[in-house]
Amino acid sequence: MTMRIFEVTLRARDGGERTVKVPSKTGVQAGDAAVALARSGEAITGIRETQDPLQQVDGLPAGTQTHPDQPI
Repeated sequence: MTMRIFEVTLRARDGGERTVKVPSKTGVQAGDAAVALARSGEAITGIRETQDPLQQVDGLPAGTQTHPDQPI
């Protein structure tokens, strides 16, 4: 399975939203990767795959349960 790019929408308690891009193999793992970028009080409100020809991302892929520091 290849790495894909996901846009994850984060919403703050005050209603403000922002989007981060993360590389991941699945949407679930994209959520895990976005948690590392979330600020205090932010929650994930959406995850969608995107076609980013430049492959620009805001964070690293999430690790696995057996190797938390090694993305697969």
